[in-house]
Amino acid sequence: MNEDYLWDHTGEPDPETVRLEHLLGPLKYQGATRRRPRSLAVWWLAAAAALVGGVFAMPLLWRGPLTNWQLQDGVRMRAGQTIETGAANEVKIQSSETGEVMIDPGSRFRLVAANGREQRFDLQRGTIHAFIWAPPGRFVVDTPSSKTIDLGCRYALQVSKDGNGLLTVEIGWVAFERNNVESFIPAGAACVTRPGKGPGTPYFSDAPEVLTNALARFDTSADAIALDTVIASARDRDALSLWHLMSRTHGDARARVFDRFASLVSLPPEVTRDAVLRGDGKAMDAAWDALGLGNTDWWREWRKPW
Repeated sequence: MNEDYLWDHTGEPDPETVRLEHLLGPLKYQGATRRRPRSLAVWWLAAAAALVGGVFAMPLLWRGPLTNWQLQDGVRMRAGQTIETGAANEVKIQSSETGEVMIDPGSRFRLVAANGREQRFDLQRGTIHAFIWAPPGRFVVDTPSSKTIDLGCRYALQVSKDGNGLLTVEIGWVAFERNNVESFIPAGAACVTRPGKGPGTPYFSDAPEVLTNALARFDTSADAIALDTVIASARDRDALSLWHLMSRTHGDARARVFDRFASLVSLPPEVTRDAVLRGDGKAMDAAWDALGLGNTDWWREWRKPW
């Protein structure tokens, strides 16, 4: 490309430049002309080309430090940079040290910070598919209602225009967290997060519809009838949901949840009804371990930086 043509129309333009001029001509400023800085002209054309292509990655707008994350054309991303995909385009970014993320059409995804402690992003809307091989706890994605912490996995995260989110895990573990409310989602499970509410109750993707509908009602309104429906319809593996509900209920409601949990899971002696009703942390951890989904010592270690 002849860059002189970009700011004073001297030299021979390439065909793509001419095409963009015709396309964007109606937006041309008609007032007095003056010589523009060359860097601004180059940025303007790059941004226009990105918009026409259906994805706006803002390659020169942000002046944050370069990171190890790269766009699919090999260009390194900067901290603070935003990727906004068009209606029919997807973009892949990757880091050899962390993993790769596919960003679906109609998404807005920002790289907040990338350093030795964490790789932090912000999904404002749309869907991402993440495959992460970094140590657990390093890859973090903020959403309008929860923080998503990778614990070594492959997962999909979706955020709708109203800020609601849905996380589905394929491999490994992911944690949702907001204001000390935590949800731990293993492979094969999903979890909804809502503005003003935070993480909902996780459930396995093959859970009965009657159970998932009741969980949604309970998570949004603490409806007692919905809780009874969850308790009555829970299968053995739905003890995952019941374990979370034990920490989100109190009094008689917690007692009913525990009784159903204890009927589905073989509990060690230290997990007594009284201990769970008191909210004893060691009893709750031992109850989790009884699920056979991983030891609490493992994920509590990765919780420390959060």
